Amino acid sequence: MWDAIAKVLTNQNALMVMIFSMIAFLVLVVLAKKGYIRLNTSKFALGDDYRERAIIQQQAEWAHIYCVGLRHTVDDMCKDVKGYDPYITMYILERMYSEVVEWITYNHINVESDYISIKQDKVKALLASLTVMPDIFTNKKFLNKVDEWTSEIIHKLVKIREVYK
Repeated sequence: MWDAIAKVLTNQNALMVMIFSMIAFLVLVVLAKKGYIRLNTSKFALGDDYRERAIIQQQAEWAHIYCVGLRHTVDDMCKDVKGYDPYITMYILERMYSEVVEWITYNHINVESDYISIKQDKVKALLASLTVMPDIFTNKKFLNKVDEWTSEIIHKLVKIREVYK
């Protein structure tokens, strides 16, 4: 057995294969550490995903700030409406924020017009599904503003991904 091992180790072709294998392994490790590839097996994980976590965190923080900021805009739009309840607005905006976080989580956001249209329809369907809905939230003017806001959110989330990539 030792003779066979010594013969293989002294063989020039075997030595070249071992050197090539070690270099290939080192290149793989360096690529994983740089974040270009990620290897997941049942026993270990190789690669950094801190960048992805940072992107998702930035997107979620910005989306929250944006949705909370919309509260004042909606309050200003509805201040003259009789029976307007700002708590309903907060509830709606929290539901909208939850929807946006779901988009961020699945991480397939893009700025194609069809994608934006689908998300706008989804947000409007979310509004329509709420049981306690004042008339102000179902009129055409408000729904157009919802479309604008949804488009702004999607464009900004894509921009954040590009900046932090």
